[in-house]
Amino acid sequence: MSKTVVPEILSKLEPYLEEIDKLYEAQPENSRLPTLPYTCDGKVNVRQITLAIGLRQSQEQHFFKKPELASVINAIARIQGLKPIGSRFLDDAADAVVTARLARISSDKNDLARTLAAKEAEIEALRAEVRSLKAKLQFFENTGLVIRTYEHS
Repeated sequence: MSKTVVPEILSKLEPYLEEIDKLYEAQPENSRLPTLPYTCDGKVNVRQITLAIGLRQSQEQHFFKKPELASVINAIARIQGLKPIGSRFLDDAADAVVTARLARISSDKNDLARTLAAKEAEIEALRAEVRSLKAKLQFFENTGLVIRTYEHS
């Protein structure tokens, strides 16, 4: 059935889009408004197109699933400054990429914080060792006696 749906829908869609395009081109160039139906957030309104060309509402799914249908509408949508069919999916995908990147950055930040804490502890241990060695050196300089120390491994 899907192979016969596309030509059937295209036969209704193409004349509709030609008329929509003519109406758009007939407007003064500096004040053109989209003639494709669109939502309040500037996306192509597939439901309105579906109804305008006499299809059942249940058939609007084909515009999302069949690239050959979406692409003819999207070509006009881009010219008219509208977000194309599937832009919500693209927005969601972009949001997922951003979310993944933020998670990665947060993880990197946590790793860096742990590394920094470990390095700070190491630095503090080295400072304590330096203080101890300075005290031993000072004792040697003051008394001339050598202090034997045993390192514990």
